[in-house]
Amino acid sequence: MELLSSLLYTIIVGGIFVWVFIYLYDWLFGEKQPKQIRKIQKYYRHEKIKKIDMLEHQPKKFTLYQVKTDKETKRVKIKPGYKVVKMVKKKEDHK
Repeated sequence: MELLSSLLYTIIVGGIFVWVFIYLYDWLFGEKQPKQIRKIQKYYRHEKIKKIDMLEHQPKKFTLYQVKTDKETKRVKIKPGYKVVKMVKKKEDHK
């Protein structure tokens, strides 16, 4: 019985440790493209996405995507931790 409880405890604690390690790795580095694309799809779930293109990738800093929807084309920046940042066009000053 002690062997069974020890094995169960090891599996539970090990599983929690592995899950925390994976979460922290994703938060610090945010490198996995399939997870980034799923995050973009979740972010734009109310719009129909036609195509997602990766424009620029700078490891540990950000990844820039271009998202084509039915209505318009948008640029989205994903930062480590899968934080989605909408890119807006700069306004030009007319003199």
